Amino acid sequence: MIDGKKIGVGIVTYNRKAGLLKLYQSLPRDIIDALIVVNDGAYYPELGELDCYLHHNEVNQGVGRSKNIALRYLQAEKVDHFFLIEDDIFIKDAAVFAQYIELSARTGIQHFNFSQHGDKNMHADGTPRPCYTMDYGDFTMPVFPACVGAFCYYSQQCLNKVGLMDEIYYNAVEHLDHTYGIIKAGLHPAYHYFPDIANSGDYLGDEGWSPQQSTISGKLSSRAVSLVAATHFQEKHGCLPPKIPAIGTEALKKELLALRKRYGVRVTA
Repeated sequence: MIDGKKIGVGIVTYNRKAGLLKLYQSLPRDIIDALIVVNDGAYYPELGELDCYLHHNEVNQGVGRSKNIALRYLQAEKVDHFFLIEDDIFIKDAAVFAQYIELSARTGIQHFNFSQHGDKNMHADGTPRPCYTMDYGDFTMPVFPACVGAFCYYSQQCLNKVGLMDEIYYNAVEHLDHTYGIIKAGLHPAYHYFPDIANSGDYLGDEGWSPQQSTISGKLSSRAVSLVAATHFQEKHGCLPPKIPAIGTEALKKELLALRKRYGVRVTA
């Protein structure tokens, strides 16, 4: 627990034994009240040795369905704060869970995506590349241009209002679609602006992506999976993610202040 609230963690894994075990061993178990591992790939003996609830998909389901299996389990466990983690992330600093929860309380934002997975939100030298920094007066918050779904935070309120992921997405765009739904529900700032905790790369490690270990490569070509996902997103929302209308930074600032006023909790020392 953190401040008397239950913490739930869901891990989705596919044929990355070393990555899963590294992530599992990095978890601060003393603050985690419910832990589920959803294995969407081949079964191996070490899975049975994990001290958690293990769900093994006998047939590969894809990342969208697997993430929903994790979220439904955590909902049944009545957790207050939800964290979804993919198996190429590991915990560098256990304070990361409290950091996301505190930032949600202070800003009113009900969903966060770790920005420093891959290189879309980084400079060439590997340092963070925010597109905007929100100054709240007593603290600042970086905002990034790309939505990345390897480590996600959701409040209970967020999932209760928006629901879970669209399971039509096999292994692409599921987190973009879900975050866009959260944006439409007024629980996150506008698309193209994805906030994160400051210096999140100090708290979370990124193992990188290997095509040999990918669910996409294991089932279908990456292009075919991405095409189906993009087609569904366009039919559902009227455009592809890059074409979602962008707002200016002044409008963004107003949105962020409105979120804080509506949902934020003032944190005092």
